[in-house]
Amino acid sequence: MSVSPTKIRPSFFLHLFFILLLFSSCTIVRKYKSNKPFVFANEIAFTGKDIPPDKKELKARLETQIEDSVKPQFKSSWFIRSVLNRPPVFDSNYVKQSVLNMTNLLHNIGYFRSEVTADWSRIDTVADKPDQLRMKVVYNVNTNRLFHIDTIIYSFRDTTLQELAMNNSKGALLKKSNDFNRQLVDDELNRLVDIFRDNGYFRINREMIKAELDTVDISLIDPTADPFEFIRLQVEAQKRIQDPKISVNILQVPVKDSTITTLYKVGNVSIFPDEPVELLQGGRAGIKMVKQGDYRIYSRYDLFKPSFLVKRVALKPGDLYRVSNYNRTLLNFNRIEAWQNVNIVSRPRDSLGEALADFYIRMVPAKKYAFSIDFEGSSILSAQNQLYNAGNKGLAINFQLKNRNVAKQALQLQNTLRTGVEFTDFSKILSSEISLSNKLIFPYLLTPFKIRDEKKLVNAKSFITLDGSYIDRYKYYKINTVNAYIGYEFQRNADAGWQVRFPNIEYTRIYDKGEGFQQLLDDYPLLRYSYNDGLIIGINATYTRRLNPANPRSFGIIRVYGEESGLILGELFKNLTASGKALQDLYRFIKLSTDYRHYLTGPKTSWAFRFFAGYGVGFKTESRNDNDISLPFFRQFFAGGPNSMRGWRLRKLGPGSSIFYDTLRVRSYNDTTLVEKRFDDRYADIQLEANIEYRFDIFPVYGYWLKGALFTDIGNVWVRKSADPEFKYGVFKANRLYADIAVAGGAGLRLDFRYFLLRFDLGWRLKDPLYASDAHIQPTDDGWFIKSNMRTPTFQFGIGYPF
Repeated sequence: MSVSPTKIRPSFFLHLFFILLLFSSCTIVRKYKSNKPFVFANEIAFTGKDIPPDKKELKARLETQIEDSVKPQFKSSWFIRSVLNRPPVFDSNYVKQSVLNMTNLLHNIGYFRSEVTADWSRIDTVADKPDQLRMKVVYNVNTNRLFHIDTIIYSFRDTTLQELAMNNSKGALLKKSNDFNRQLVDDELNRLVDIFRDNGYFRINREMIKAELDTVDISLIDPTADPFEFIRLQVEAQKRIQDPKISVNILQVPVKDSTITTLYKVGNVSIFPDEPVELLQGGRAGIKMVKQGDYRIYSRYDLFKPSFLVKRVALKPGDLYRVSNYNRTLLNFNRIEAWQNVNIVSRPRDSLGEALADFYIRMVPAKKYAFSIDFEGSSILSAQNQLYNAGNKGLAINFQLKNRNVAKQALQLQNTLRTGVEFTDFSKILSSEISLSNKLIFPYLLTPFKIRDEKKLVNAKSFITLDGSYIDRYKYYKINTVNAYIGYEFQRNADAGWQVRFPNIEYTRIYDKGEGFQQLLDDYPLLRYSYNDGLIIGINATYTRRLNPANPRSFGIIRVYGEESGLILGELFKNLTASGKALQDLYRFIKLSTDYRHYLTGPKTSWAFRFFAGYGVGFKTESRNDNDISLPFFRQFFAGGPNSMRGWRLRKLGPGSSIFYDTLRVRSYNDTTLVEKRFDDRYADIQLEANIEYRFDIFPVYGYWLKGALFTDIGNVWVRKSADPEFKYGVFKANRLYADIAVAGGAGLRLDFRYFLLRFDLGWRLKDPLYASDAHIQPTDDGWFIKSNMRTPTFQFGIGYPF
């Protein structure tokens, strides 16, 4: 969501930016004890020869180990100053405890020979306040060599546990030669417990297994009588000093209770869908018990169908107990909004010498109906209006009514009414929008056939949607759109998921075209094909995957999208696509895109990278057989705005280095006066874009953060082909890629309110392809640093990060 770009003086923005940075470095100390030293600053200094490669990250972790009593707590005052209020008198015991904390942390991450000392001899005074004694504590850290894992041994006395551990050793988190980390050891122990509990060991837990670490070479304690062998062992010991090793032995803790290693099966499974009732407690008045297969359902209000409930349960009576089925059952119910709280209680018992575990699924229903009103301020009133509007300021209101339990199957019905207007300077309305969306969500996959391993899918659901919208782009055109589709969402694991719409049917009608706008369509076939009534019948799919999710410091996200319309239908019923026939408005096209993002995060700074590539191709039908076939304009790509090429306003860049839109004029009537205005909404079939953004914290503002950013955007959009000579430089050609590429750069401020973020960006057009080797304009350094562009940056306001 964003508000339209507006031209402002860049000097004001830059001066404000640097003034904020200047004042953020100012610090005031209040209510301190006179002539009593207090800690004003801490410093962590790495000493010794073995400087860790992740020095910056390790330093940030060590800073968290400093005790609060010797860690100055700076707060903001009047938005621009750092204030230290009531600093405690220095106490060396807290420094010593901080040293111990750091040492423990270093041992936990493999620096077993590390040494940490502290020096607090430095005390500074302030010129106008000699009684203010500011102390600086320096923590000297010598990590020495990092230990690596030499061997991993499983030593379980129970033969079944030993066999399970060995059979699943390929998935071990501890690997030979890897850096030692105690957290990884804990994770490996938890992994083994999950494996055991997923194979019937209901009562085994984390306290039943442990890891022993060995950093000593046993052979040197009792050396052999052979002097040559002893010398060889000493050489090996010297190598261990240079490359220290550690062995990890995972073993079973001896316990007196023999049932710990007893295999359990699932006993009775009881479901309480509409109130949290304890089975073994009283108060059963008014509760009815219904048997559905092997399950018992206890209900007071009959809010849910029994057949629906048992399909969500993965625990089957008589089966071997598996913790994965327990977790899947809990997840299946928790992800459905019909319940506000879900809990599963388990009770082990012995039945005729067979160990069983009974389960009681207790759920508290949520309110059936929910109503909400949301207000928005942006230049993109909706995803659809982003395609059609003028890119100026706007206001919108959303009214949503939600039913969380339709047909007693926890189906969710969402009805959303949206209305909004777009205006310029709060005086003249440019466009208006009203839309109604109706979505019925099923908490399972709605398919005519059985899906293999459906229960193993994560967060699987289906939805049937019917949307309708009306948009009035004053003086240009009006648009009615109706969209109906069946959608599916599912994940094979927590890091990758699919969203599919099939069938997807959408009809767009464009009418009441202004006289001048209609003349443009008559004069230019490329525009005439794009701005036309359109029918889409096809399928689209999105695949999203999170890359390297285990590393919060460096991870990526890739999203691949594909869509087709009329590709098969238009060929099978070709005659029906002729003018006057049922499918005369059918669009036939393929659209593909890839969006890759990578993030490098640190304690106070981060880098964000994005690459986007999109391509679409249109195909002829009997009624649409022009040579300049392209995508319909409501499926084309565009650049500019707060989330794309930020040096340009929304849809005001490209295509290529063509000046077609910059010289295009549309005649229309303003009241009774005939006026000419530039029509420059730019859509295209191809898009390439790369973005780099450096983000950093500036200072806190009453518990929230003011942040800054420096960014570069590189890219453009192109049409696939055009017979119009005036559009010559708008067609994608590899040998003109450098000339056509646009480059924007700038800076921004962000106010992070945790739940949402306000973003203010100022972007300059560093390289404008409009000036690059076009036959109609004198070339000017390939469009780099045009003076008029550098004097008129584009201001962008947005909510949330651009990527």
